[in-house]
Amino acid sequence: MRVRGPHGVSSWHSALLRNVVHAPALRYRDFRLLCVSSIFDAVGFMGENVALGWVVLTLTDSPLMVGVALGLRSAPSFFLGLVAGAIADMTDRRTLLRALDVASAAVTLVLGLLLLSDDAKLWHLFALTTVGGGLSTLNLTARQSFAYDIVGPGNVLSGLAYVSLGMRLGGMVGALAAGLLLGWAGPGYAYLMLAGGYVASAIVLTMIRSRGQSAPATGQPVLKNLREFGTEIRRNRTLLWLVVIVGGVEVLGFSTQALLPSIARDVLEVGPEGLGVMGAFSSAGGVLAMVLLSPFGEIRRTGLAFIGVLHVFGLSLVLLGIASNFYVAILAVLVMSGMMALSDLFSQSLVQRSVPNELRGRAMGAWMVAVGTAPVGNLQIGALASVFGVALALGSHGIGLIVLAAMTLAFSTRLRRL
Repeated sequence: MRVRGPHGVSSWHSALLRNVVHAPALRYRDFRLLCVSSIFDAVGFMGENVALGWVVLTLTDSPLMVGVALGLRSAPSFFLGLVAGAIADMTDRRTLLRALDVASAAVTLVLGLLLLSDDAKLWHLFALTTVGGGLSTLNLTARQSFAYDIVGPGNVLSGLAYVSLGMRLGGMVGALAAGLLLGWAGPGYAYLMLAGGYVASAIVLTMIRSRGQSAPATGQPVLKNLREFGTEIRRNRTLLWLVVIVGGVEVLGFSTQALLPSIARDVLEVGPEGLGVMGAFSSAGGVLAMVLLSPFGEIRRTGLAFIGVLHVFGLSLVLLGIASNFYVAILAVLVMSGMMALSDLFSQSLVQRSVPNELRGRAMGAWMVAVGTAPVGNLQIGALASVFGVALALGSHGIGLIVLAAMTLAFSTRLRRL
């Protein structure tokens, strides 16, 4: 067996760093700016998962209510996903993204001021969180489509990976900062910090000059866009199956985020600071996955890689459910979040590749509809945790995800070949 010496390890690290820094997608100035914007945007978006979960748990002492809150944040995706895609296909995506960041900052600022004044009620959190979720649906749909616009079809997987990397880096900072501010200064200041992330993202977006090499023609009415996409999804069985699978992954896998506050407070007893650390590692796992993926460039069998990721995703949920100390839980969260990032990356790439260029925004809208099934998973896992405990809730969802992945491998021949 050949043992790699220190020089070989150093060379491997150097090669990995070169691949990360000199990827073809990063040659585009506007794409680099989009990645920086994504970092700031994720400070607000992903940091709010930590703040919202902790505030609702503190107010209600109920994991179910945390599931309701996070479900309300995701629910607009189900109802607005296709409309968001149609809007993204008819407007200049640069202008749309700037306006959405400003609106998100305003909603988050209002929540922060309500919490600072001690006037915040549970219904305030639920209502404003739902509005913020609608803005996020439009934002993510346009952002992922705009990444493709800039880098083109030859670099789509790499481009989406770097946007995801930027969002995970921003999410790591946002989660840590939100957790620290929750413990040291209170939730109001945490929300003010998150609003600042959205403002910074909007400022960076103003520096982007081009609509992108693959941007579709704009100006077609929303209703006509929706009719065209309805015809496409009836004809395109691959796209339809992808949407169904993504919905299943959302319900079984991503809904587990709703239990992190309960794990931090009730199982591991590490408080809001510990929750912030768990949130940071949740983003760090996505960063690590994107960095390790970068040397491979465009993956030929993306569908098969997607199915493999889902198997590991399910196993990580089982591990988190049986974790008996903080360090094992952190390891499980790290693996889980890496699989979340790869699942999103591969599914988004497959969805955008499965339709004509002019329908990509609406295809991402369909992906967002699938993501919008999250409230079902959030309510279900919150109820399971309330009645049977966190371990059983996580374990059952993990096993369910493994079964879904195995069924996809067995029966979805076309997806395996993509």
